Amino acid sequence: MENFAEFFEQRGFRCHTPAYRYHDDLRSEQSAKLLTGLSIADYVEDMAECVKSFSSPPILVGHSLGGLIAQKLGARGLAKALVLLNSSVTWGTLPTTEQERCLGKMLMSASKFWEGTLLPGFETMAKFGLNKLHPSEQRRVFDRLGPESGRVMFELFFWMFDENETTKIDYERVTCPLLFVSGSEDLAIPPSTSRLIAARYGSRATFH
Repeated sequence: MENFAEFFEQRGFRCHTPAYRYHDDLRSEQSAKLLTGLSIADYVEDMAECVKSFSSPPILVGHSLGGLIAQKLGARGLAKALVLLNSSVTWGTLPTTEQERCLGKMLMSASKFWEGTLLPGFETMAKFGLNKLHPSEQRRVFDRLGPESGRVMFELFFWMFDENETTKIDYERVTCPLLFVSGSEDLAIPPSTSRLIAARYGSRATFH
């Protein structure tokens, strides 16, 4: 999020870019061990504590998983507004494209990934997450990435099997305005899927 923080700070906003639990140094072996078993619910609690420390509710800008977490915080009344950049799917949102289904199938082939940590290979990331970058830039970004909790990935992609319904949102409790921004060539969360989520908020949401 450093590019966003620099952009908005130059325009007078005070910006904070907190990391999720154990994400400060994802390249370390110790971090990978600590991530095992963590849930999206853990990240939501961490971000809630961060936001509560501010003097007033902030505008939350969340990308991918961050977009889902921002919506969970919005349902708690902890946001002035939400800006959701290619937000991850919420509970009950089915894939709308073959590419999304293909990504889910690839995760299925990763053995019991929910019991450990997971970092998709470079080819998968280049196709689904970095597809608009030059190949040299794809490698530079990929080399900065680290593993994620397999349980987090399970909760995102296989929400129908998550008995805790971790990614479920109480849409009616999100009363602040929302801006959904979707990349026209995003393959992981395409506009057709993002529109479904935005529509659940009615007139409170703007889709771009």
